[in-house]
Amino acid sequence: MKAIKLASVFAVSAVAAAVSTATFAADAIITGDAGLEYVTYGKDDNGTSLSGNKGAELELHVDTGVVYAELEFKTVGGDEKNDDADEAVKVGLEKIYVTQGAVQFGRFDGSVSTKAFMGMDEIYDGVDLNTGNKLDSKGTLTDNDTDDTGIRYSVTPELTVAIEATEAISKANSSTGKAQDSQIGFAVSYVQDFGAFKAGISGGKVEDAQSANIGVQADAGIATFALNYGIGKVGTKSKGVDTADVKQLSASVAVAATDALTLTLQYAKDQEGVKDTTTNKTDKNDGTYFIGEYKTGDLTYYVKNYAGDLVGKAKERTIVGVKASF
Repeated sequence: MKAIKLASVFAVSAVAAAVSTATFAADAIITGDAGLEYVTYGKDDNGTSLSGNKGAELELHVDTGVVYAELEFKTVGGDEKNDDADEAVKVGLEKIYVTQGAVQFGRFDGSVSTKAFMGMDEIYDGVDLNTGNKLDSKGTLTDNDTDDTGIRYSVTPELTVAIEATEAISKANSSTGKAQDSQIGFAVSYVQDFGAFKAGISGGKVEDAQSANIGVQADAGIATFALNYGIGKVGTKSKGVDTADVKQLSASVAVAATDALTLTLQYAKDQEGVKDTTTNKTDKNDGTYFIGEYKTGDLTYYVKNYAGDLVGKAKERTIVGVKASF
């Protein structure tokens, strides 16, 4: 109840402080891509070592100046396990929020707590506020992060404060068999561009979950370097989930070799590690993600590679494809 009252006070204060600059541009933008890609797996865990995948995506962006919405249509079938579902489409409402001056409220794709993360974010994208209700095979909480609803207030262009809420879990859908109310917390970020480099710090807290991220990014000729470090705690004891410490390190480099060719590499390492109860050994896994893209005319040719224990042996793969975007 206190959290709800605090949220109400924050919202009213923020709106009162904001300067209303509402406009009604009513611009609708449609973007998307279609193409073909083939995947070779590092481990024969997917039926075959070669998989054809018909990837396609369509996004609809609507911006009225007050309301912004982003709707995504993406194919989900077409591999060797789902060859009868090659026309299946997943529809997601990525973002929908209202902007009034310095205040934004609604549904966002991501948390302010990870806003300081710089560079490539394919493997790690910052330690999020995750209250969680179930664990995956690597011991990572998979549900109830704060990517759903919130109120954001831009105090300055560099400083953003926010109230964020987790998703409620109904009794019918909860893996624990218990309903879970939405939890309300806060997040803050400060990102400053110094010209030669950019640096930031961000974090927050929801129930027992907490996070802090620091990132820096610098340009050096044709290359852009980024380094990030995040720490935190995930889980909520009151919901029957043990809390767990999280420490993540991520570094990336992006090289614009030519106007047509770009190369990007991300290295990520789990600094906390997962303890094997059998061997009593803590494995601090790491992994890499590489993508090379070559654009000519309307087409983009690309090669992607996922490697290392952090991405999972069954997910180690190389992807070769071509796509056209609009």
